[in-house]
Amino acid sequence: MAALMTAACDDTVGGNVPIGGDEASDASLERFVRRAYIDLSGLPPGDAELVGETAALRSGGNTPAVRRALVQKLMGQTAWADVWVEELENRVFGGDTLAFRYQFLCSIIRQQQEACRTCTAADPCDCACPQLAMLKTERDQLSTSASDLRGGTSTSAIERRYAMAVGYFALSGEPENRARALFDDFLGRPAEGEEIENARAMIFGGLGGNPAGLLFQHHGSNYADLVDIIFDDEIYREAVVAAVFDRYLARPPSSAERAHFVNVLGASDPDAQVVIEAVLASKEYFDP
Repeated sequence: MAALMTAACDDTVGGNVPIGGDEASDASLERFVRRAYIDLSGLPPGDAELVGETAALRSGGNTPAVRRALVQKLMGQTAWADVWVEELENRVFGGDTLAFRYQFLCSIIRQQQEACRTCTAADPCDCACPQLAMLKTERDQLSTSASDLRGGTSTSAIERRYAMAVGYFALSGEPENRARALFDDFLGRPAEGEEIENARAMIFGGLGGNPAGLLFQHHGSNYADLVDIIFDDEIYREAVVAAVFDRYLARPPSSAERAHFVNVLGASDPDAQVVIEAVLASKEYFDP
């Protein structure tokens, strides 16, 4: 499977073969190392890292497998998971951080809910009243996302966690806006009219647990069903692939690339990390 993924990504620019070590200049090797470090850790490599990783690429022949090894090494470090979660939170919280979003929500509840007005802790969410206790628990669970990602939790599981959070949709207002936000944030496209209506119906909920709406050929009765339908559908996996290509190659995938990587992701617990590895190991990323 790894060989197939590498082959597909190395065909992203006209079927050219990967650049060999004897064809790549020191400048291009160093450029790749710097780019990979900045994209995956948010920081450039130190002098020793630049020299060492460039030498490793050169001695290994600068093959996709050698480049992938560097990418995997960087993704296994603390910084990549932190960067990925920060970018996710920036997207779903509209530029807010996790801490700021929950501080804002908890401060509002302290003012509006009689049972919460007596809370005096410096942390606005630190209160025994039910609404704030729930938000604090939710915030604390979300705060482990980066460490969970490093520990093997998939990117789709992390994204689903945010989609289900009250802190994500509490400021959305009308159910229609919540539906639009889910499509924009996790499917990378606007929701169409019929999709909004069916998602809205699920958010309101069906009487007695009966189906309330139909989306992507699946019935749903509540918001949890709506989130499951979105994250379990091939449309979500297509959005994951498109987001990786846009983030690291600044272009959409071709139909063949999209189909290949959607298949690689699989229907169960898809993880964008496998697509990121293949894209960053490709000839196109090395030689943009």
